[in-house]
Amino acid sequence: MGMKLLVTGAHGLLGRSLLEPDFDAEMIGCGRGETPVGKGAYHPVELTDPRAVLALLEKVRPDWVIHTAALTDVDRCESDRPLALQINLDIVRHLASACRQLNLGLVQLSTDYVFDGQNGPYSEQDPTNPLSYYGAIKLQSEGVVLQEGLKGLVLRTLWLYGYLPETRRNLVTWPLEALARGDQLKMVDDQWGNPTHVHDLAQVLVELCRRQVQGLFHLGGATYLTRYQLTQELARFFGLDSGLVQPISTATAGQKAPRPLRSGLRTQALESLLGHTPLSLSQGLERLADQENFRRDFPNLF
Repeated sequence: MGMKLLVTGAHGLLGRSLLEPDFDAEMIGCGRGETPVGKGAYHPVELTDPRAVLALLEKVRPDWVIHTAALTDVDRCESDRPLALQINLDIVRHLASACRQLNLGLVQLSTDYVFDGQNGPYSEQDPTNPLSYYGAIKLQSEGVVLQEGLKGLVLRTLWLYGYLPETRRNLVTWPLEALARGDQLKMVDDQWGNPTHVHDLAQVLVELCRRQVQGLFHLGGATYLTRYQLTQELARFFGLDSGLVQPISTATAGQKAPRPLRSGLRTQALESLLGHTPLSLSQGLERLADQENFRRDFPNLF
């Protein structure tokens, strides 16, 4: 029998990108919803209940749990801290406790928001200094997974994009929808990062589990740019009007939570380990444009 992986957050973009393709592993999903996802087994579960978490892991006995479920709305985390704490830290503690008890591996997805954005892009060795509650809680969750006695892996990533039907809009799909309608957009031109294609991330996660890798690593795309520049590139790639996009500063954007400005993640450690070069933005957009369901659901772009 091959490797068995349990994926939380099965209905999200990353969860489905792990569960729906044909990876050489037994992929099992779990989440709050009743609707099954993927080609393997699916288990509805309330991850905020530690007894339910332990019971599920005892039943499934995966080699690794890949924990993709999270509250990633940074402004909501700032305004509803109890909810952010429950979802982004307490659930990780429940999973870590069960995985330690059963000797299972646990993969935690983290973020560039653990840094302050003064001098990115950042390596794994750079000191952390989160500006937002979201970043602070994610940093605490890293510590939970990397503690002694647990087979733990933390993978920081950022600016995730891709497309699957019935998943939430992301930093590529919602600007494309707006530009295709002819809407004007205001995009910040002082927040930097490297957009990460979801299928790139999914492949790397499976390979890290296959190799039983533990510790802390970064994965981001090969293209480093601002949100405004990203939207300009989207317009150019799909033949839309880049003049609809107006640059603004973060100071005028009215975002509740503070953002790291010159952020981004350096990926050399992971590239050396796996021999894997992350996709550039143009490569990721080419892959997106080749998807049959994307072409069907975004006909105005073709």
